[in-house]
This record gives sequence, structure tokens and C-alpha cells, in this order.
Amino acid sequence: MSNVEERLDRIEQKLDALMAALKSGGGVRAAGGNGGSPGGEIDADIDGPRGDPEVRFMPKRWTGADCKGRPFSTCEPEFLDLLADAYEWFAQRDDESNAVDKNGGPKSKWSRLDASRARAWSARLRGGGQADAAPRARPAPAPAPAARPPAAPDPGYGRPPMNDFGDSTDNDDIPF
Repeated sequence: MSNVEERLDRIEQKLDALMAALKSGGGVRAAGGNGGSPGGEIDADIDGPRGDPEVRFMPKRWTGADCKGRPFSTCEPEFLDLLADAYEWFAQRDDESNAVDKNGGPKSKWSRLDASRARAWSARLRGGGQADAAPRARPAPAPAPAARPPAAPDPGYGRPPMNDFGDSTDNDDIPF
């Protein structure tokens, strides 16, 4: 039983250290945001597999080029600042209405996470982030959506096929 007790003591010490770090402000993500200063955990977050999300909407105050559908890493820093402000507004609205996500947690945490990612990308693109992590975080640009092959071959009639099943569009055998 002493082995189990030793393991429990080590786990308890680790939990105490984590709780002390959270109370002292060391846990950026647990605090619900980073206040606009990317570093530590948020850099690790934007370098992770979900750290470069697509822009899902355009803020109303943005007057520049359309960035919808582009990853955060390819957008202008000024756009990302406006996007982060919009996400913070969404989070505040969700807090006021006590909105919850499908797991029962506060929905505002997801908006705040996206806001912190947008601010971190903005800082990194301006040169305030880690220089060695930037090349890893920016994957090669994906091919344009129009580069996909058509669903069915063009029959040559001058109009696109009527279905997406990939079979011939010859309609001579339709009974009506």
C-alpha cells in the first residue's frame, strides 16, 4: 500500500502546484483569456492543430479585403484585432444571457478562445510573437477552392450536368 500512497502524494503535490499557478495568474487559458498579450500557453495553442481557425464572418467595421474562409495566419493584423473585439462582444453577450454549449459549459469560453487566438496571431504577424514558431504555424497555402475537379464530366452540350452522380448525362432513356 505504500506505493499507492506515494503515488497519491505526488498527484496531490502536482495538483497543489497547478492550483497555485492558476491563482497567481500563471494559467492563461483557465483565466478565460490573455488580455491581449500572447505568450506561453497561447503560443502553444496557436501552434497546435486547432490554433489557426478559419474566419467565419466579417466584422461590420472592417473596410478592407474580404477574409472570410481564410485562416487567421493569412489575415492582416488590423483585421484580426477587429475580429478579436467582435469575439469578445459575443462572449460578453453570451455571459449576459447565460448561454451554455452542448456540454453544459459557458458558451462564452469558445468566443474568448477565438478572440485570444486572433490577438495572438495579430501580435505574431506584427513581429511580437516567437520567431521560431512562426514558420511552423503557417502551413503552405491550400489550393483555391475552384481547383477541385467537377463532379461529373462535361457532356459537351454547353451546359453543366444535372446531377452529381458521375454517370452520363444522356437523358434519351428518361420515360417522361
